[in-house]
Amino acid sequence: MPYFVFRVLPEKKLQLVNSFAKYPEAKELCRQLRIAESPTDPTRFRISFAEDETKAKRLISDKHKPSSPLEEWEA
Repeated sequence: MPYFVFRVLPEKKLQLVNSFAKYPEAKELCRQLRIAESPTDPTRFRISFAEDETKAKRLISDKHKPSSPLEEWEA
């Protein structure tokens, strides 16, 4: 399954930047984009691991339940 790098646009819209077969490549692109384009907002670029682009977008967009009480407290 590929890794998808998305740009998070206003109103939570997602724009595909690129996809990669290996995580280190996706991570490096995401890191470079965060440094160059959004140093004060690191959540503007996101990585998702999914079977296809549609599922990757859904994974980023869906609100997840906290998996532990600590995560719930931090939210």
